[in-house]
Amino acid sequence: MILKNKIQDPLEDLRLDSFTKLNELLKINHHSPSASGLPLGFYVYSRLFCTQEMRRDFDGNANMAAGIAVGDAVQYRYSDTVWSFNPNQKKLAPHKHIKLSQEEAIEKAMEKFSTYVPVNDKDKDKKEKYLETIPQTIQQAFIVFNQLGASNATEVVAEDSINHVDKRLSLPIVGRTDLHFKDFKSKEQSSDATSIHHGNDALFLSVLELKTTWQTPGKIKKDGSRSFSLARLPSSPSKNHLKQLGFYAEVKKPCNPKLVYVTADDFMVFTKENCADLEPKNLHNYYEMLVKDCMRIERLLARHIDLEEPEMILKEIVKDVDPDFESFYWNIGHEYLNKAKKIWSSI
Repeated sequence: MILKNKIQDPLEDLRLDSFTKLNELLKINHHSPSASGLPLGFYVYSRLFCTQEMRRDFDGNANMAAGIAVGDAVQYRYSDTVWSFNPNQKKLAPHKHIKLSQEEAIEKAMEKFSTYVPVNDKDKDKKEKYLETIPQTIQQAFIVFNQLGASNATEVVAEDSINHVDKRLSLPIVGRTDLHFKDFKSKEQSSDATSIHHGNDALFLSVLELKTTWQTPGKIKKDGSRSFSLARLPSSPSKNHLKQLGFYAEVKKPCNPKLVYVTADDFMVFTKENCADLEPKNLHNYYEMLVKDCMRIERLLARHIDLEEPEMILKEIVKDVDPDFESFYWNIGHEYLNKAKKIWSSI
């Protein structure tokens, strides 16, 4: 019997040591595509000073709650499997799901949105407006998801948890897809040499990422009601959304990611056929941007790790970043904002 020696990565022990220290001292054990794009000041406060439970208590806004409602309705309508937290296993796990009709999915999503508590008068006006337009927005999402094959697909999975290790990083990158399913295309349609061929068909994984845009509140009119401008579809995808898709494309190969934007009146789908940013080589470039964001965060976190006292490390990290409290990211409620300001004022 021939024993093959495993080639040891000389940096592996160093990465493991960094992971252990970041996890034990700062309670950071992963990156995510969404968190990696945050301004460093807000990242430091929300990830190093706040638990996940505290972050869930941050003030939201009606736009965010409305977007969740549309995403929920899509899950209710199309998903065969949904990944969610299993309290017994204390981790994310797949759960079988029975698909709802369009009417049932809309009704269930609206029931959940109706419980949202606005944070101020303007947010209250937005909630009232969105109660009218969410059902239309969900209908637009159903139209486009039907066109993209979700209604006829099998093994439709929502909120799939992806744990990816990039050897340049000490921490893994963890993300969750909105919706994905197997998608067959003919060889003639496929130019991707990495696709898996079955007879005359190539098997891809269609990953659909859903984004919503909403009416923007304006001034109070003479009759006391608030004016709203129309929701607009973007002319091109945002860089942060492209980083998300780049991550999925890197990990879920062979993958055919699509970025879907919906409003109450229309929708737009960005694919590799109509948007150069979604071509495989460019999605890889966006993945590289994501990795660089994560490396930047790790350099900041590891800069003072040798102090080995969490309070001392946090104090030095706070000194190194500008919180920029004027950013919209800090619309998290007066209680948490004041706590953050107190942290930076103490250095």
